[in-house]
Amino acid sequence: MAKRPAKPQKTGIPPAPAWMNPAQKRAFSDLCTLKMGWDRVVLDSEAELFADFVCHRARLDGLRKLMRRALRAKDDALVLSLNTAINTTVDKAQRLADRLGLARMEAAAMEHAR
Repeated sequence: MAKRPAKPQKTGIPPAPAWMNPAQKRAFSDLCTLKMGWDRVVLDSEAELFADFVCHRARLDGLRKLMRRALRAKDDALVLSLNTAINTTVDKAQRLADRLGLARMEAAAMEHAR
């Protein structure tokens, strides 16, 4: 669980976990902003799921880079193991997105932007 800052927050967006890199923290904040636009509050349990979702998406990016290298090197064994890891990570990220209702929130945000 993320440490709470000593200063009071100016927004209702929960702080990103300390273990995230800056790009992941921006993605986390974007997801929390989307959620706040949907129903005005982000629960701690939802913030943890958002962090997990961002972590899986970042892992997926890294695995895809490794896959491109393995394909260039023609390392068949590594390609097969990376393919399994990619499929597993995609599945977990999709399940988290469904659980969080991200598609529904995104569609509502697009509708509202019109």
